[in-house]
Amino acid sequence: MLKVLLIKNFRNLEIANLKLEPGTTIIIGENGQGKTNFLEAINTLSYGKSFRAHKQEAINWQNDKAAVVGTTNKDRLEAIFSRNSANQIKVNGRNTKAADFLGRFVSVVFHPEEIDLVSGVPDRRRAWLDRLIATTDKNYLYALVRYQKSLVNKNRLLKEAAKDEAQIEIWNKSLAKHGTLIWRIRRETIANVNEILNLQSRRLTKKTVFIEYKNPIAEQPFFSEKAYLKKLEIERPLEQRLRMTVYGPHRDDFKVIMEEQKEKNILQKSLADYGSRAEQRQAVILMKLAEAKFFGDFFGEAPTMLLDDVASELDHHNRDLLLAGLYGRQIFITTTELDNLPVDITKKATLLNMTSGQLTKLAR
Repeated sequence: MLKVLLIKNFRNLEIANLKLEPGTTIIIGENGQGKTNFLEAINTLSYGKSFRAHKQEAINWQNDKAAVVGTTNKDRLEAIFSRNSANQIKVNGRNTKAADFLGRFVSVVFHPEEIDLVSGVPDRRRAWLDRLIATTDKNYLYALVRYQKSLVNKNRLLKEAAKDEAQIEIWNKSLAKHGTLIWRIRRETIANVNEILNLQSRRLTKKTVFIEYKNPIAEQPFFSEKAYLKKLEIERPLEQRLRMTVYGPHRDDFKVIMEEQKEKNILQKSLADYGSRAEQRQAVILMKLAEAKFFGDFFGEAPTMLLDDVASELDHHNRDLLLAGLYGRQIFITTTELDNLPVDITKKATLLNMTSGQLTKLAR
């Protein structure tokens, strides 16, 4: 849980040593005042980077550096953004690597653009899955970093006129080693997430929603690095023509499926292809709630929930679905009008007003 927050030169925000409480905090303000920026800043303390844009956009245009500093029950976390040098992340005053930063403060953010998680490009879904797993599994993070490095190096060789086949083979072995591990962990994690997602979707919507994910390990129980290398060999002529690696976890995707009962039959439909916008939004909400429960089960503590303008962006049904399923010891909600939110939530919440990047506490 986040106890104290300092934000300097992050977009339009200037917030000094804001004390935060458990429970629900509602940030009220007109559009363009910095409400979303506030949630974005908090989320950087989970991942060391923005979920919205490149670091250049996160730094106030009048400055060269920005910082977000948060104190939790255990640590002092810092995310420092610089226009002219690499970002820094610190734990208790010491520079650290992402592997040691992730998981110290866990937050789950919901913002309107996340409907793309269901209906958008595969990159969006892979990023969600990678972030979910890397937060809880350092071995996965290490494998992912090494896989991506090997992929970049191999693709660079494939683009050269004179191909270094021996060097390509070295990178293929690295891709097979780390790619096989990535596929195994992705399969296991999605199985765990689906258990949560199935229960929550039936409880909250009376329908079943789940992730349909396929990879060679799921389809071939005895899939190995050797089988991976054999597949890369088969694909080599195509790779030579396209000058890129065409096989591996970097090509993964998944579908979000909703089951519907029609008379005596249970039908499954891909929400990206056949779901309405309301159903797609509902699925994203359910996935976010499952993400929060997954983190809570792993860390033994519910994550901080960050909900951006859900009152105006969601219809009443989906807004109530999200709020009814909230799983968090600490919850931040932004809104333009307090009346947009249910009374049973607002009456117990801490109220903050956001104006021109600064917060003031509202008296009841």
